Amino acid sequence: MNGRISRAAFPLLLLIASASCSAAPPAPPAPAPVVYVPPSDAPPPDEWNLFPDPTTGQVDVYHEGEYVGAVTGNEPAGQDPPIPHPVAPAN
Repeated sequence: MNGRISRAAFPLLLLIASASCSAAPPAPPAPAPVVYVPPSDAPPPDEWNLFPDPTTGQVDVYHEGEYVGAVTGNEPAGQDPPIPHPVAPAN
């Protein structure tokens, strides 16, 4: 043989090639089940609202709808986090 396919083997190779192309692909894997974890009975959040003023840097602090004070940046250095203090409204 000189590297060529013999005439007798050609139909056999053609048959094998066509059979391998017509085979059905394997079925896709089943999707993973979805696990649902119900939420825990956590207490309702403590309502704190912060309203920063980008022009002055002052942050007004409200707790459960009531004004607590503001953080102005002039708090003592030892306060970490800074404690809101009453501030007179700007007129």
